[in-house]
Formats: sequence, structure tokens, C-alpha cells
Amino acid sequence: MGFIILLVTVLKSIKIGGLFIKKLIVFFIVLLIGGGFYMFKKNTTSNSYEESPLAAGMNFDFEQVEPLLNRINSSVLDSGFSQSDINYIQSEIELMIHNEVKEIGTFNVVYNEKKTKIRIEAEVHSDENPPDVVLYMYSTQELVDLLDEAMMEHAEDLGV
Repeated sequence: MGFIILLVTVLKSIKIGGLFIKKLIVFFIVLLIGGGFYMFKKNTTSNSYEESPLAAGMNFDFEQVEPLLNRINSSVLDSGFSQSDINYIQSEIELMIHNEVKEIGTFNVVYNEKKTKIRIEAEVHSDENPPDVVLYMYSTQELVDLLDEAMMEHAEDLGV
């Protein structure tokens, strides 16, 4: 509140109109109150998880997106990406332009008998058809490590 009083004093000394000062004060009050609510808002998501700041990521040909996701389903997850999830991911990537980075979505999965999430971002690296794609997968650190291993194994199987 002391900041607002200081601001009013400074603005009065510069001879700025009263209406401007009132609008500016209201703006700062709303900013302070809104910022306070945002800062103390609790995450009430029932399936919340601690997302690692690092992602599993690798460059693949577009045709390898579905086989990679199926590999992750069978080798890492208890319950993973549905066919409609996979179709959605592929269709979103197909709509991307050269050098675009896009958050595709956050998908509910089950790992180690616990519900969690995998957030996927994609980056298109070429304007060829089909494009080269980098998939970034964010989740808990333990799951990110396993996703990274699955991606490496997939690349090795492809001879990349």
C-alpha cells in the first residue's frame, strides 16, 4: 500500500490529471490483488504430478511417431496413449509449419499402477513431406528417464 501512496505523490508532483491518477491506482490495486491470488492459488488437480524440468526428446521421421508411441505403451506404461490420442498427436503435427514448436497436449496415462500425465510438445524440423519431428515428453523425472530410454531403443532399432 505504501507503494501506491508513493506513486500518487510522485504523479501529483508531475502535474498529471486526476482521472489518470485514479485509473492508474485502480490498475495497480487490481494487479496487486490479482497477483496475490495467483501466487497463493493451490493446485487442486486430482491427478497432479511433479513435472520434471527436463524432457525426453528425440528427432524422428513423422512415420515413426505412431510406432514410438505404441512402443512406449507396451514397454513403459501400464495404460498409455489410446489410438485416438495417437491420431490426435499425428494430426496436430501434420498441421504444423516449418520450424514451429507447439504444445500438442497433456495425456493421462498409468505408470507403475499410478495415474500420471505426459505432456507432449513437437517441433517440425523440415518443410519436407512428411516432416522430421522432434517429440518432447514431459512427466515425472522417473518416467522421463524411461521415456528417454524407450526413444533411444527405438532409434537404435531403426539404425539411427
